[in-house]
Amino acid sequence: MKFHHVVLSAGSDYETCTRKVLHFFKTFQLVRYAQIRIVEHDSLPASSPDFWDKMSDAIMENRLVLKQLLKELGDEGVTTLKDLEELPQGYKSTILHTATHFLDGFFGVDTYFYNLVEDSHWVSEELTKKILFSPALFWLLAIEAET
Repeated sequence: MKFHHVVLSAGSDYETCTRKVLHFFKTFQLVRYAQIRIVEHDSLPASSPDFWDKMSDAIMENRLVLKQLLKELGDEGVTTLKDLEELPQGYKSTILHTATHFLDGFFGVDTYFYNLVEDSHWVSEELTKKILFSPALFWLLAIEAET
């Protein structure tokens, strides 16, 4: 299977950011890929005029996945916190588990955008300010991975 991710990384240059991202994937215990490739021509620094649009689009992909997971839970009859108290193990709890990873910042195969700087699926206001102040220190890296 092939997977695509966009990863925000911080470092003094493209090579440093690339090393950080590759190290993350090499050492992350719960998602293992047989092959990982950084697509340089689809990666860009925060100084690029397309940076903010690309990051916004990538974050929106995460929001869409989360929205779909929550819709699936609702379609399965899980609509209140009380319903969670009685949630059986299995399909429904797996959907909830995956959804909570988007909220707690835990990387998974369903992740499209990952903020390696903050270990998050989103970007905080504080980090946004840092990127605006020092765009040369941040990159969005396009990842292609295979299992």
